[in-house]
Amino acid sequence: MDTVVITGIGVISSAGLNLEDFWNTLAAGKVSYGEIEEYKDNKNYRVKIGAKIDDERWNRNVSEEIRVKYGRTSNYAVSATLSALESAGLSSEMLPNGRTAISIGTTMGEIQVEERISEIRHEKGVQGIPKTLLRQYRTDNIASSIRAAIGVSGPIYNVPTACAAGNYAIALGKRLIDWGCADVVIAGGVDVFSRVAFTGFQRLLSLTPDMCRPFDRNRKGLVIGEGCGIVILERASSAKARGARIFGEIIGVGLTSDRHHMISPHPEGDGAVRAMQLALEEARILPGEIDYVSAHGTGTPANDKVEAKALSRVFGPERIPPTSSIKSMIGHAMGAASALELVASLQMMNHGCILPTINYETPDPECMLDCVPNKARKAPINCVISNSFAFGGQIGSIIVKKG
Repeated sequence: MDTVVITGIGVISSAGLNLEDFWNTLAAGKVSYGEIEEYKDNKNYRVKIGAKIDDERWNRNVSEEIRVKYGRTSNYAVSATLSALESAGLSSEMLPNGRTAISIGTTMGEIQVEERISEIRHEKGVQGIPKTLLRQYRTDNIASSIRAAIGVSGPIYNVPTACAAGNYAIALGKRLIDWGCADVVIAGGVDVFSRVAFTGFQRLLSLTPDMCRPFDRNRKGLVIGEGCGIVILERASSAKARGARIFGEIIGVGLTSDRHHMISPHPEGDGAVRAMQLALEEARILPGEIDYVSAHGTGTPANDKVEAKALSRVFGPERIPPTSSIKSMIGHAMGAASALELVASLQMMNHGCILPTINYETPDPECMLDCVPNKARKAPINCVISNSFAFGGQIGSIIVKKG
């Protein structure tokens, strides 16, 4: 059977607006979050830090028509897609019309548009809301904007599976090619920084007041972020026929549900264990063949403990591969998080370097992992499993191997 490979990558992140800058920031172990100007003097917020993208140069490759017609979330997706296509050596004219699918995951959709609509409604009433904003608000705009920007037709999907949305969308992209429904898939995840998410996680007491410290005994929570990660999927045979660079091959996916609680992980990591096992079964490899685990690693007390337990159940307590979390550097980009983490994993394989979990100081007996503390580590990596765990118990694991 023809395998599915990744031939293009597009990135927008607080760590960088292109793949090179994104990688260099992470490899150097740099924090890309800090105090947010608009919240620093607001007494309603206990926590003032976040990973916001303040550099507006991200949209330089987006046409004025797209910028005006769509909201910021859709524009992130368009910009990252155009970068991914360039990376893949594909122009719009080269894409198979009717056979190019779009699969984009998100948590919050066009939430900044919704916030603006709410403000206007409060100030002026319903009649004061411009129709342009109402048109921008539709969540299906995210995938539709990509279709409009590159001029292709084919199946399009918006995948609203919370913080696992990127992995779900990429997994769906692989399936569309496996099932013969598409020849090329533009897949990934996107979310923008929003007041709704920032306030909501404040109320859940899930935000750290200073640094994100995944797997550290003194971890206090996560950092809200934003961004977009897009990958181009196609069959290995077509990629090789046109001499495309192959970043990696997707060999297994596992999608499950925790079946436990709306916001808390299953105490035994039920869904996480089953997702990893399903991905391993599809990949037809043993746990010992995984060289690195890209952790969900939010830095919250409950998530990290359960993730460590799930890894122990899958790999054995003494055989868990090196496991790190880039959320320690870029925060939690919501629906974009797992897509950005998969991108980082592909780069780790191709650079022979494991990215660190920074801000790590004190080992936790309940998280006894080699979390690659504080400094990147040179190591050959052939096979990676990337995990994402979301509210509602939505779990996604993807296994990629070096192309």
